[in-house]
Amino acid sequence: MTLALNRRDFLRSSCLTAGSLMIAGCESAPAAPTPSAPAPSTPAPSTPPPVAASGFPLIADTAARLDAAKARALKAHGVKTIFRYYCHLPPSLPGKDLQPEEAKIILGEGLSLATVFQHYNNCFRTFENKWGREDAEQALRMAQAAGQPSGSAIYFGVDADWPYASLRDPIIAYFEDVKRAFEGSGIAVGVYSNGCICNTILERGLADYFWLSGSTGHSGTQAFYNTGKWTIFQNALDVTPAQVGYAIDADLANSATNGYFGQWNDKGARTATHSPGETSALFAARRFLNANAEVMQDLNPGAASLASLRKDQNVRVLQASGAFTRIVTQEGGASRTAPAVQGYVPTSSLIPMNSFADKAGYGLCGAATVPNDTFKYQNCERATSRLR
Repeated sequence: MTLALNRRDFLRSSCLTAGSLMIAGCESAPAAPTPSAPAPSTPAPSTPPPVAASGFPLIADTAARLDAAKARALKAHGVKTIFRYYCHLPPSLPGKDLQPEEAKIILGEGLSLATVFQHYNNCFRTFENKWGREDAEQALRMAQAAGQPSGSAIYFGVDADWPYASLRDPIIAYFEDVKRAFEGSGIAVGVYSNGCICNTILERGLADYFWLSGSTGHSGTQAFYNTGKWTIFQNALDVTPAQVGYAIDADLANSATNGYFGQWNDKGARTATHSPGETSALFAARRFLNANAEVMQDLNPGAASLASLRKDQNVRVLQASGAFTRIVTQEGGASRTAPAVQGYVPTSSLIPMNSFADKAGYGLCGAATVPNDTFKYQNCERATSRLR
């Protein structure tokens, strides 16, 4: 997500054929199994529809306000659903708030919308001060203004890494208040956070949708991912594909969702469902790294290294070539700190995206240590002066 300043730790497919896991004109890429999860409630179509030509994930999120030209660029690049934000006003970033006219533009351009409430949700005081009810009420007001229909969902962000047991109770209370406020609204509750928080909210039955942030080193994220119980995974942060022209995050839906994760279009909620076939195909065309690797320019001796990739990043496969695989980083978009590159990595360094390499997960969840105030309030400088 483009909001948190503390999670930049993350990192066209010309060979990918439409609706297939084969590599055109190349060797077959090994089909990646999807995350373990309950069996889909509805069968996938026998002939999946084509995947977008760019191979870009079907879902993106952005804090930028969209006009018609920006929405068209997203659609042309293969995006079907765009996540935008509800918040208190003034927003924490200019243009972050979804307004009714923007919603009409996005839907009118043939995209579907999904929403997440974020208003300094990377500051612990949001939860400590028991602002769940008023955040939920503001989210529902904005949803009504935007025309968000019954049957869809609103996610609520917990946008920091708080693994401590002493910090979880206020977050749980926040979601209890959100859930109570949503009763009778017809709109479901989702959570955007690390694996520790997603799992905590899941265990207490306080949300129906679980969006894992792109910070793969955060508490419990890898462990929760490996359970297959997540809904969406944010697989690339702050990238700017040249064809789009502005910064977005890329997101992959768990194939077990059958293409529905709370979005809506101009006809309603479930009418915005993505095809299970294209959801699975996009997912299967990506790999995690199980070790650090250099991206080599070509396969000649002495070839230049284009970039160093870290274990647990994910890449898109372009061409399988035996001991080496050609990949593209960062979903083909430059980030704030690095350009996207295409090159070769050892095939042995890649694993299917059904799970992270470390099956036991990564990081603490529920640590007994009490954090100091510097850690606890590290993102609260601007948040404490907000108007509510």
